[in-house]
Amino acid sequence: MEFKVLAGTRMALNKSTQELKRHLKGTATNLENTAEEILKLASQMKDVDVTAVLQMVNRLYSDADQLKAYADEVRAKRIVRAKPL
Repeated sequence: MEFKVLAGTRMALNKSTQELKRHLKGTATNLENTAEEILKLASQMKDVDVTAVLQMVNRLYSDADQLKAYADEVRAKRIVRAKPL
């Protein structure tokens, strides 16, 4: 199936590509929520290695940002899922 983009119009994403975008955004949100929970738990604990906790949290936020960037590429149709898995 071939799609042509007309000037000024936007073609909808196919179902599997929409699902990919939704999963990327959902996973990014889960990573951010996990980072927030880790920070809350760490603040309630004694003898916590703050540097180690912050490094882990930073990694989670960094991964979440990367997933959001991929979702933006899906939205812009630079990444397209050819067929469902």
